[in-house]
Amino acid sequence: MRLPPLLAPGRSQLTILASGIESRHGPARFAAGQPEAVIDSAARKLAQSGGDLSGLKPREKKAALELFWRRSPWIAQSADIEKWLRWAEAEWKPRIAETRICAAMLRHFDPQNPATAHVIGWLLPRQDELWGRFGDFARRWRLAEGNEAAEHAANALAAGEMSFLNEFAQNFQARTVLQGSGFVVAVILSFALHSSARTDDQAWAAAGDLLDLLGPRGLAGAGGSAVLRDRAKTAMVSGLVEWAARLATAPAIGKALELSFRLAGDPRESLDGWRDIPANIVARVEKWLVESTLTAAFEIVVELKTDDPVVVQRRRQFWLDYLPYIARARLVGAQKAQRVARNLGVPCCALKTYLSDHCGFVLELQGEKGPGMRVVELNNHAQAMFWPDGRPNPPGFDAKGYDGSLLRSNCDALLSHLPTDSWPSKFADLITSHTAVPAPFIAKREQNLGNNLSGAPHGFG
Repeated sequence: MRLPPLLAPGRSQLTILASGIESRHGPARFAAGQPEAVIDSAARKLAQSGGDLSGLKPREKKAALELFWRRSPWIAQSADIEKWLRWAEAEWKPRIAETRICAAMLRHFDPQNPATAHVIGWLLPRQDELWGRFGDFARRWRLAEGNEAAEHAANALAAGEMSFLNEFAQNFQARTVLQGSGFVVAVILSFALHSSARTDDQAWAAAGDLLDLLGPRGLAGAGGSAVLRDRAKTAMVSGLVEWAARLATAPAIGKALELSFRLAGDPRESLDGWRDIPANIVARVEKWLVESTLTAAFEIVVELKTDDPVVVQRRRQFWLDYLPYIARARLVGAQKAQRVARNLGVPCCALKTYLSDHCGFVLELQGEKGPGMRVVELNNHAQAMFWPDGRPNPPGFDAKGYDGSLLRSNCDALLSHLPTDSWPSKFADLITSHTAVPAPFIAKREQNLGNNLSGAPHGFG
């Protein structure tokens, strides 16, 4: 289920015109009468006066509501909030005050902020005054209760009951208030915690539709506190990955990756969104992405026609045989390779090198114990470079780009794919001499030998 859009960015002539102006003249500054300018003006005056509402203009006094959840430059105290609520109840029309205040609480919803509890305490006896279809939705889902409401909606969604999402999609007023709100972030957090208790293949069924409630700006642009957003992201990503790992099916892993990328981004493009995710979760995601990254690298080499197809296939098979021991990988490429990668939809780090069709990968080999190794392999006779653990200047996995000449000058070993019949043994010998990673053909031979012995009659072997 996809929610009907509240806005259609990029479609109107006005939007196109505004984008063009911003690209030429930089981002817009708020004019004196715009909402953000009024809010900022109210914040400065309240900070200077110690919270004196009497010194605010009428528009600034209304805007002060938005400041209750901010931590600078003015921090609203309990007495400030109570005074403002009394003013709003006296000055605003009946039902308008309750509806505006409830909408602001949901947009900025933060269970750890005292302002949330103060506003909820004021709203609870006034729920019947909430106006319009938004009021109907708010009463139906007890939104004025805050955390309890988020828990109620999340628990139903985790159990597969989709009424909250269906009613949300049909209620324009509710969508206008709640899309991208701190309250939605709280629902996502609670949903993730409830769903993590399930192990069946239907768990997390509502996850994608729930993330749609964040709107086009996603979790990073949602309301509430940064702490709440980080907790929601960590709970969702961790829960999805652990669930998919237990099922170990392609659909489950695909779903976990797709939704995790929506929350944290693709780690092959940037690790910034993964900094707070537990290391074991990041490692599992990286492991899942290795095969598709290596496959894309060799597809690009074939597309660019830089190498003998027979040699490419042998190199591809050599590295895929090491899949159980490859912890993570990055696709790298010069300009032509990057264009093909974009067509494939695979992230490709920039490679500065002397040929525009150079393409390859960076990978990390790691055995069950002992030291590992980092490897860079490039096409078009650019060879393979190796860095055993502990060697200086190994290629990183959070780099935005790589310099081919620096890689070649810094590597511990530089090997070519010649002679054509013996380079696999040469590569494997180097790897096994520095790591706890066995050569795949040796491991296969030992496994086959073990299988033969276990099936042999007693007295033989």
